[in-house]
Amino acid sequence: MNPASVLPAMPGAAPVAGLASGWRWSPNPMFAFTAAVSTDGRHNLQVNARGRYDGALVTALLAHARAHDDGFVGRGRPLVAVGGFHHHGTRFDTVGVAAPEVHGYHATENPELAAVTYAVFPAYASEISGRENEEEAWGRFRKMLQPNRLDRAEVPFVKMRYRNTRTRSMSEGDARGFASLDTLVRELELLDGAPGSFVEWENRHAAVRRVHSTGDGLELTQGATRGPVGIGQLEAVARASVQ
Repeated sequence: MNPASVLPAMPGAAPVAGLASGWRWSPNPMFAFTAAVSTDGRHNLQVNARGRYDGALVTALLAHARAHDDGFVGRGRPLVAVGGFHHHGTRFDTVGVAAPEVHGYHATENPELAAVTYAVFPAYASEISGRENEEEAWGRFRKMLQPNRLDRAEVPFVKMRYRNTRTRSMSEGDARGFASLDTLVRELELLDGAPGSFVEWENRHAAVRRVHSTGDGLELTQGATRGPVGIGQLEAVARASVQ
């Protein structure tokens, strides 16, 4: 497989100004695909964009990914965060990269190209731990992060489990599962007036916090530190913890 010969042959493909060995094509008005050959010449780095398209941002994403592709090409990591990214007019501070087993790009029409393609997308440092296994990376990439939206909002890495004695709702099993930050905040606020309930969550650094409703108030545990916390403080605690 030689991406440098396959990519320019895509229907309607045109070279991207300012991006060596880069091409852009659009299969329909809703999508635009932009790809660049990796530094080793054997892999494809690709941004798939749906809806609003920002050519300068896409070019910057691919250039940054290629400048650091020795950190993910052939490393066996399903989901990677390439930090140090900045682009004027956006809040993105990271380039996300998903491996072939995660993204599914070209899987049907060209499996050989799919096997050497890395999906590149705009990201935030809070979103990717780099320790995700293949199943977790698949779920994050395909169900939570909206990697093909160039104007998407931040989706922090949150794993949580909980039990609420008042609402009688709870997570399944003892393992923490991925959830949105809004879900975490909502469950924390529902601890008020629910003795015996708890919410436990983990951020991208694998730091775990737990809030327990004791009947006399709420108690926050962070590592070896434990102390009271007010219901009005919980949202701020949660948002600060996932950065």
